[in-house]
Amino acid sequence: MALALSLPMAGRAADLSCTLPTESRVLDWRSPELGLRMRYPDSFSLASAALDTVRFVSLDGQASATVTAIPNGLRQDLVSVMAEARQDITGNSGGEITYSRTRDNWFVLSGFMAGRIFYRRSLIPADGRMIGTLWIEFPRALKPCFEAAVTTMSLSFREMLG
Repeated sequence: MALALSLPMAGRAADLSCTLPTESRVLDWRSPELGLRMRYPDSFSLASAALDTVRFVSLDGQASATVTAIPNGLRQDLVSVMAEARQDITGNSGGEITYSRTRDNWFVLSGFMAGRIFYRRSLIPADGRMIGTLWIEFPRALKPCFEAAVTTMSLSFREMLG
């Protein structure tokens, strides 16, 4: 199942070229400390890890995927977290949201910010203890280069159970 980024193509793919392999092996990332897991293509590598944040970068340096897990001390619900995310993206950062989707315990926001495509998926586990977020960004002109990576990471970004 492919997850298409619902974003209009801007710029020309010829402006920047894909330098990633067309075929990628998929790797598993799990963090018991953060309570999150995800699959990612081997065209990305783990760049840094801290107590509440892990950052992956594409081998060509054009894209990044950042996973965060922050304590939900205020016990915010999904609607509140999504409203805060929308305000941060549109009000504070001047971004444009072109796609959003909400399910039981997660939401997705995607669009444009500072000449780049962003994709945000946030989740709140049933116990409400934390807010997990996957943030992916890359140049608009490279949308075709990173669609498969976004699909792989976003569809597999989950709470680690057990």
